[in-house]
Order: sequence, then C-alpha cells, then structure tokens
Amino acid sequence: MRLLETEIVIDAPPQTVWAVLDDIGRYPEWNPALPVLHGRTTVGQRVVGTLRQPNVPEREVTPTITRIVGARELRWLSQAPGGVFSAEHIFILGPTENGGTRVRHNEVFDGPMADERWPSIDTNLRTAYHDLNRALKARAEALRDQTVELHPAVERDISAAPVGAFTARCKCTSEPVEITVDQAVAHNHLCGCSKCWKPAGAAFAQIAVVPAGCVKVKAHGSKLEAVDATQKIERHRCRSCGTHMVGKVSDPDHHFYGLEFVHPELATDGHQPKIEFAAFVSSLVETGTPATSMASVRGALVQAGIPAYDAFSPELMDIIAWHKVKLAKAAG
Repeated sequence: MRLLETEIVIDAPPQTVWAVLDDIGRYPEWNPALPVLHGRTTVGQRVVGTLRQPNVPEREVTPTITRIVGARELRWLSQAPGGVFSAEHIFILGPTENGGTRVRHNEVFDGPMADERWPSIDTNLRTAYHDLNRALKARAEALRDQTVELHPAVERDISAAPVGAFTARCKCTSEPVEITVDQAVAHNHLCGCSKCWKPAGAAFAQIAVVPAGCVKVKAHGSKLEAVDATQKIERHRCRSCGTHMVGKVSDPDHHFYGLEFVHPELATDGHQPKIEFAAFVSSLVETGTPATSMASVRGALVQAGIPAYDAFSPELMDIIAWHKVKLAKAAG
C-alpha cells in the first residue's frame, strides 16, 4: 500500500469548501487536476471524468463514491480489473479555530501495480493535487467574500416603522393594486421559501402577519388573482406585475387560520418595521441560490443582526406544535 498525502488551510468555512467540492458540474471553472467530472455525488454512484497531471497523458477515471459525510468527508474508489490496482481518493475537511478549513487531500493506492506506479504518483500526481488544493483555496476564498443582497428592507431606516394603518401598492406604474392594512404587523421576517414573492435581486421575501380582516383592497382589485388555490396559504398577486399583495388562510384547522400575510416593503410611506428573523434559510438553495453562497448569506444575516432559522422562529414553531396538540385533543 502507498499513501499520497497533501494538505492545505483555506480561509473559508467547511460549508463553502464542501459546496465547491460537491458541485462537480463546475469543476471546469476551477479544477486543474479534474477538469471534467460528471455524475451524481451520492454513495454508491459512479462518476466519470478526466484526470490531468504533468508529464502524463490525460486519462479517463470512473470512480465510485464510497463515503460522504456532509461538509466533512468525501471518498471515491477507482479499481482496475483483477485487483491489480486500486486508488481511494480522500478529502477530509476540518474546521479551524478561526472559522477556516483544514483540508487533508490524500489518496491510498493498493495492489501489485501500486509500487510500480509510485514514482510517477509521488511526483506528477502529487504536483497535480497540490495545484488542485491551491485552486480549491482560491475558489472557496473568493466565494467567501461575495456580496449577497438579502432584501432591500435590510438597508432601510426602521426607526420610524409604521404603527397602525398603512397603505401598500404593487409595482405597476399605472393603475397599481392598492391595499390598506389597518393594524400594525407582527412577526415581520425574511423568508427563503419557494412560494413567497421576492423583489428583483433579493435573496429573501419579506413577510408579516396581521389579524384576518385587516386587509382591504382600495384600488384596482380586479387585477388580483390567486397564485395557487391549492396552497394552504392562498397568495394573491397582481396579474400585471406579479407582486404578491396578500395571503389568506381558509382552512379553520390550519395553524395560521385567522391571520393574513402582507409584504411591509410595499408600504407607500417607505417605513419599515424591524425584521425579527429569517425563516427557511436553507430553502434558498432549492430556489436557485448556489450552495457555495450560503455561508455568505448566513454571514450577512449575522452582520445585520437577524437570527436565522431553517423553519420559522422558535416562538412560532412552538405555537405550531401546540396547535397540533390542540387539534389532536379535539379529535380524540
């Protein structure tokens, strides 16, 4: 058995480094040693690609993914027929004290041909893996520094937040839909889910609730349409510009029954209530935000002083859980 060991420290969190390694479709953009790799990175799946190293012709590789521990470990195994040669490629990621990542990038070679091939492996392949490490470092550190626009409201002055009634208007320049909200909003938050309307360029939507009946259509209500009538929260948008104006809950057993959902950013006076938390942050990945951007998203939320959750806030999750208990007791 022969062991090729390399190591590098990257000034980016393991989450970002892992996202770069796991996004094999983007290897052509940065990876000099494996410029092509196709397939699905799940245990038991085979991937197909090209290995490039100095002084050696490019060759096809067809390893099988053998181990995945998210943000910590990735392994794949290549085997020659007859057991004459095998190579287990290993990436082990460990967090450093300053928020970075120590990457141990190794490969274990076994079989009768391992010793024969070792001189080339120890020089040419070692060089290729050091090049890969440096490219991985550059890629991850560049992604760490990217700017993320959470939502325009994060940058607004919230000192004069509306208390009581306000008017909200869609984005149409002529005949905009206009609603009035006659109560102060509660649970104002950013939302990363796939259903809520987001302004152009923003990662998140901004959502708040008011008691049902507090929202009145003031102008051009004929332009409103349901986005998806099958959803528990039925969102109504302007059919011209697509702006969501109000969400309603008709199911009396739903945990949000008795509430209506509004977008405080649409207030015509420009004032904003405080953003209390960010919900469904991980869902951003499902709606197109690259996984490589998520550490930057979470870092921006921390910098803005906005607690981040991958569901609702703990306060609301406890209320939802208690609602389920109430339904069970009533049914039983």
